[in-house]
Amino acid sequence: MVVWVLLPLLLLAAVPESLSIVQTLLVDADFPGDDVLQIYSPDVHHCQLACTQHHSCLFFTFLRPDWDKDDRKFYCFLKYTDSGIPSQVSARNGATSGFSVSKPSVCLSSKYQDVDFPGSDYRKLPSSSYDECQKVCTRDPGCRFFSFTTGSFPFAADRKTCFLKYSWSVPIPPSITTQMGLVSGFSQSLPKAKGTIKEECKEEILANTEFPGNDFEQVPAASPQHCQILCSIHPRCTHFSFSQSKSWHHMSCFLKYKPDVSKDESVKKEEVYSGFPTRNCKPSNVWGSRFEDIDFLGADYRHVFVDNADLCEDSCTADRECQFYTYVLPSYPNLTPELRNKCHLKQVMTLPRPAKVISAKGVISGFSLKSCKDDSSEGNPSRVTELKGVTSGFALSHQEYKIFSCLPSIYHDVDFPQSDYRNLPSSSYEECQEVCTSDPDCRFFSFTTETFSAVEYRKMCFLKYSWSVPVPPVITTKRGLVSGFSQSLKKAKETSREVWGRRFEDVDFYGADSSHAFVDNADICEDKCTADPRCQFYTYVLPSYPDLTPELRNKCHLKRVMTLPRPAKVVSVRDVVSGFSLRSCRD
Repeated sequence: MVVWVLLPLLLLAAVPESLSIVQTLLVDADFPGDDVLQIYSPDVHHCQLACTQHHSCLFFTFLRPDWDKDDRKFYCFLKYTDSGIPSQVSARNGATSGFSVSKPSVCLSSKYQDVDFPGSDYRKLPSSSYDECQKVCTRDPGCRFFSFTTGSFPFAADRKTCFLKYSWSVPIPPSITTQMGLVSGFSQSLPKAKGTIKEECKEEILANTEFPGNDFEQVPAASPQHCQILCSIHPRCTHFSFSQSKSWHHMSCFLKYKPDVSKDESVKKEEVYSGFPTRNCKPSNVWGSRFEDIDFLGADYRHVFVDNADLCEDSCTADRECQFYTYVLPSYPNLTPELRNKCHLKQVMTLPRPAKVISAKGVISGFSLKSCKDDSSEGNPSRVTELKGVTSGFALSHQEYKIFSCLPSIYHDVDFPQSDYRNLPSSSYEECQEVCTSDPDCRFFSFTTETFSAVEYRKMCFLKYSWSVPVPPVITTKRGLVSGFSQSLKKAKETSREVWGRRFEDVDFYGADSSHAFVDNADICEDKCTADPRCQFYTYVLPSYPDLTPELRNKCHLKRVMTLPRPAKVVSVRDVVSGFSLRSCRD
């Protein structure tokens, strides 16, 4: 297969642009085709972050500033295949390709010289330098990115000017429609992130009223209150109109701007609601609202079947990727019963995203550093030194692991001692590897050649095993704890579904924690583990946990152990050839 031939070669040729890019990037490589969306990005890190946030993107190709084939510099192509593997790989100067990542850095601190982010302006002001402009953007709660014109900018009147820009920082469903039998809402992790102001907003909304004209953006909204919140969040919005009319822009929110909004005149219009933003006060909890007979259409990345809308909302809140959802009620009128009780989990990009990126002399662009202040250095080495004979690297993302988990290498004069469960005569290491691959229990092997020192063991194939299922390091009994496995294992292990689907009360799966979260019950903890591709098993601390430390309660510990084929030992031994089963390569 062309992918497996080319990818390792490209990986060997790829040179990281900096240590901050820790996931595999293939420089001067293209993944042609498989596109789901094209956006603009100023560099490959931004493109990779966009891919990670997009609901279906698994890999991408970015056309760098040195791309010279046509005028598509700064194009970021987000891509998807059912297998998760690019359909094609080709060498192409000026292109960098890669995969979505599991823990992306959201800090976008790079400085883009002679690059403009045109459009999306909401304010401009004089500025003496790029650094000052970036500080203003970082302090301004509405600013997400900016462009600064230097003293050499071609148009003298606009020199030394800082243009503050905005793109949506909250999730907006791609389309909103009315549909009986559906319920939609947002992840309950959203309201927790929205400010600490105590004073309640006076949210006056004018019914059957429109403010005509002065529109600068039209977005979907689920209610007049949702539209008002969006207007309040957007720093340019001075007033809005929302339509529920099926004959005129159904479920659309028109954001408007006028320097002196007091001079704007309204007109009567049925099923249209208008109003003004509410800022510097505590708004109603739109993010906590549930919208009946409303469909948040599109942006699905997975689904689960649950008994009611409460559990659907819980599943969305437990999944760190989920921002909003639509649940199909049992009363849904469609004649297809398998659509009912289906919980659609959804995600859109909320990274700061310029509408366009172009080369422009005398312009420097960049991003707000607000996210960098919260961004830790987790995942980066504290020191890097050169040492001969030592090779270092980084963990693969979940998607990269799926692609690069194949271990096709053959190791000459290397033995994997121990872990044997069967041995048999074999004419060659190729035959031994084929036997290992066809045996469902075999994970790796060692083969002794005809010149092996012990004559009686020559031309023998030793099949070996290591755990392919997650085994908790320690299991103990402890009152007030509940433990279990990711329900993705239940689907994968056909012969032992009952064990993987069980929940073990008063049992602690001790150790191997990868992360934790506080959730209301064990169901949500199990959902959170199942939704996280890295989680294999969990332990949840019940509210009844007898420990005197209250902060331990309701804590969901997500856990993971290694399940790769792992020899107990690796030693140099002449006339022994070792290797791994090729099942993962063929899958």
